[in-house]
Amino acid sequence: MSHVDPVRVGRFEVDVVCEGFAPLPLDDECPGRPVDWAEERGLHPWAFHGSDAWAWHVHAFVVRGPSGTVVVDSGVGAFGPWRPWVVSHPTAWTGVDTADVGHLVLTHLHADHAGGAVVDGEPRFPNALVHVHPGDWAAFAGAEEGDYVARERLEALARAGTLQLDGGDREVAPGIWLRHSPGHTPGHRSVVVRDGGETLLITGDLLHLPIQAGHPSWPSSHDDDPRLGAASRMVLLFRARNSGWRVAVNHFAAPFGWVEPEGWST
Repeated sequence: MSHVDPVRVGRFEVDVVCEGFAPLPLDDECPGRPVDWAEERGLHPWAFHGSDAWAWHVHAFVVRGPSGTVVVDSGVGAFGPWRPWVVSHPTAWTGVDTADVGHLVLTHLHADHAGGAVVDGEPRFPNALVHVHPGDWAAFAGAEEGDYVARERLEALARAGTLQLDGGDREVAPGIWLRHSPGHTPGHRSVVVRDGGETLLITGDLLHLPIQAGHPSWPSSHDDDPRLGAASRMVLLFRARNSGWRVAVNHFAAPFGWVEPEGWST
């Protein structure tokens, strides 16, 4: 169930699972940079909530194609510490047969991306290989539950033999590639879906607000390493803009669009 229509990338269909949203304050965004939020609201009204907040959506992506079903991120799921934040859509995963998922890519281990990977102590997608960058696996060792998913919660994946800790940029299924894009977290990844001359970049948390598409070098308050995060953003958005890739952003209320010379376009 989603408020967003699926898109096609060659033979792939890419659907959106929206678990819900919460308003986040604008005064935490783009630290040290002048932003005309009224102008931004006029350009991208769907990105805002009220007068002083942006609409932070919790999205995952379901990629269906000739190589089966690949899920990119798992949402918050039943992750307790974050549940009160999200205006929940309890039927968000309706229509996704979890047993049919062959690969789960966790772009990183923040709770809004990895919280749904394990439910009641068991892998939510029982037949899926779960791809986690070893940089995040190491960085989140011993993390307490809060902003992060405690790694102990994800040990069920290791016990099931489905956890894949390969740090290289690689093709995990025909047409679906992982790209290390660190800075938001040490092991943060983005995903490239390519078929039939068409390409989609699923950003993970390279972006949070549309203004970053026009100013990728600006630091983000959400990144562990803002300079490295900006470098990753610049590299991949340059490629997307110059190659005409469609882009999908996990936290945008309207997640599909393009990076144009002047910024974000839907």
